[in-house]
Amino acid sequence: MSTATRKPQRTFLAVTVLTVIALTTVFMVYAALLASYTGGDVTISSMGGQVQYSLTKNPGSWAFGSISQAETAEWYARVHSTSPPTQTATVKWTLQHQEGGSWSNTPTNVTTFTSPSISLTPSTTDIYAFSGGSNTIDNNYNWGQNTATAGVYRVIAEINTA
Repeated sequence: MSTATRKPQRTFLAVTVLTVIALTTVFMVYAALLASYTGGDVTISSMGGQVQYSLTKNPGSWAFGSISQAETAEWYARVHSTSPPTQTATVKWTLQHQEGGSWSNTPTNVTTFTSPSISLTPSTTDIYAFSGGSNTIDNNYNWGQNTATAGVYRVIAEINTA
């Protein structure tokens, strides 16, 4: 074959390849436009609540605010929640000690632990500080074992999605 016949063949091949690429690109863009869908609305709920304390594991003895207890005497904490969204969560519990007017995590008797995953629903109103087992008042953690030194303490509950 002569170079005179090869040149038109190369030109034809190059034009054909470019045409195929252009058509493929147009079809891909057109197909992408056909696959556009809009989903329904998503409502984001906020969870309210407060840390409450009790001197016993009695279900009716919980209060928000300050309590007074002797050194190492038992006391308990829970979160009383309002309208939690349905999801799985963990709770990081931290005991803090007040030193010189500010709260500190540094004393040796300060405890931090994370409760195992719990299933929250709008009817879950009480989340107990537990380090093992399940979210029940019987498994609630006794913070008194970590408060052997006189002073002012508080519990921080940080609820995170699991």
